[in-house]
Amino acid sequence: MSQPGTAWTVSTGTSATALAAGTGKTLIYINAGSTDQPILVEFGISFDGITSSAVPVLVELCFGTKASNSTPGTGSTTATFLQVRGWPAQTPASAGAVNCSSEPTVLTPVKQWLVTPNAGLLVIQAPLGRETTGVASGTALSGNQYALRATAPAIVNARAYIEIEE
Repeated sequence: MSQPGTAWTVSTGTSATALAAGTGKTLIYINAGSTDQPILVEFGISFDGITSSAVPVLVELCFGTKASNSTPGTGSTTATFLQVRGWPAQTPASAGAVNCSSEPTVLTPVKQWLVTPNAGLLVIQAPLGRETTGVASGTALSGNQYALRATAPAIVNARAYIEIEE
């Protein structure tokens, strides 16, 4: 029997993130550290729209290369990692950011969903043994970064989180 690794969540915080109509926005990204591979175990996103006929929001799980606009705190807010599993308290090798005001470049959509903005909710849990694993490397490779992006046809607010294990 193996014990799961230490896990952390990163969320968009205590206030919703505004999405501008027709403009993609990276809500959260996680950069792989040079020593550990972050394993994506779960993520979720929800919207606060109130119009039942609103056009769906495109939600994308992307891989990134960390080529540019990928330093937490530069064009974004540095993420706070909350340890949710594992003992004793540890620090993740990964780094991350939320609420990007300038988009990370070289993002490749891995999976996409259309989610209603009318109180829409999407929660994805990776099946055991089939989790997406980031690339632990200092070089610019696709997979050095996970990003959760949303593109809404109309103005709506979003909240999101990503849970990783190392």
